Parts: sequence; structure tokens; C-alpha cells
Amino acid sequence: EWSEFPAAAPILEAINAGALEVGYTGDLSFLTVYASGAPIKAIGGTRSDARTQAILVRGDSPIKSAADLKGKRLAGTRGGWGQFLINATLEKAGSRIEDATFAPLGPVDAKIALLAGSIDAWAVWEPYISYATLKDKARVVADGEGLTPTITFIVASDNAIATKRAAVQDLVQRLNKARLWSLDHLAEYAGSTAELTKLPEDVLLAAYTAQKTS
Repeated sequence: EWSEFPAAAPILEAINAGALEVGYTGDLSFLTVYASGAPIKAIGGTRSDARTQAILVRGDSPIKSAADLKGKRLAGTRGGWGQFLINATLEKAGSRIEDATFAPLGPVDAKIALLAGSIDAWAVWEPYISYATLKDKARVVADGEGLTPTITFIVASDNAIATKRAAVQDLVQRLNKARLWSLDHLAEYAGSTAELTKLPEDVLLAAYTAQKTS
């Protein structure tokens, strides 16, 4: 059974609660939960281009660079890529973390807030970046290059690893083969995923192209 989630936090919560056995999550969200003692392990992983994490502003925003984020209201996922990218970007620009207001919002709420003007910028990842820039006319003012490892982990519950090891290993092998195929067939991959997720095919193609690493 396959389920879609908007971010890592609900995936990790579902695995921790026993409602889900295997999932994909970002590195920081997984490590935060793992360090807390949750019965969960990383069983695989892939690296993406760090520019697939970015801070977005509205097309009409006066914010032009990371330096302009000082004093602004910035949204992202707490304890994950969003919050880390905001903090790292502020520090790189010579600002303190306390110089901006952090709004802990998931991707759906953050997008609404950005378009409504209740936040000034949004730290997020693909395919949200491609959707926002292609469909909502948002702009990228900073990205994760040189700041974030940008690793996506395949994670599984300790119970699934212990009781369904063969099935979990088979799934990981299938996922690895599928990823290798997708890297050489981005257009086909975007087309098939568009049917599954109901996201625009051009958005997915842009996202997958950005995520591709050598």
C-alpha cells in the first residue's frame, strides 16, 4: 500500500506509531527523530543537488538576496530542511538566527501563507520549488549549495526490519533499480509520476532534472 505525505514529519510520525513501515524522509528530520530514540533506522539513501533546497519569495517581493531576509518572517518545517536552511542562510549572510522570525509551517500551509503575504519567505525543497516558480511566479533568493548535505533516506521501523527483513530488502533493491532507470528516463518518469501524484508534468520534469546528480 502506497501513501503520499507532504513532508517528512508525518511520515516519521506514522512509522513511529506503527501505521507505516517504510518511507522516504530528508536527512535532518530523520536524524532528529532517530536521536530521540525512536524505533526507526535508515536502510538506504540518495543525494540530490543542494540547490533543490531553496528559500522562495513572491514575485513582487522587495527581497532580492539572503541579506534582505533579516527582520523578515520566514517559514519552513521545524527540525528539518526548512528550519536548517533558514538558519544556515541567515548566518552565511552575516545575520543572527534571532534577526528573523521563524514560522514553523508545513509545505501546504507555508505556500498559502506566502501567496497571502502573511510570511515573507518560504524554505522548501523540490518539487515545491519548481511548482512555486513555474506556476506561482515565486523567486529563489537563496539555496542550499554549500550549506546542506541534501540526502534523502529510505527509513523503516525496527519492527518491519525484524519481522519482514526479506520484503524490506526486496523493496530497497526495487527502489534502487527504479531510481537508476528514472535518471536515464526523466521525461517518462515525470509523466508516470504526474498520473500518480496529480502534479503538473512540467513541474515534475523540472524537479527531477534539478535533483539529478552525477
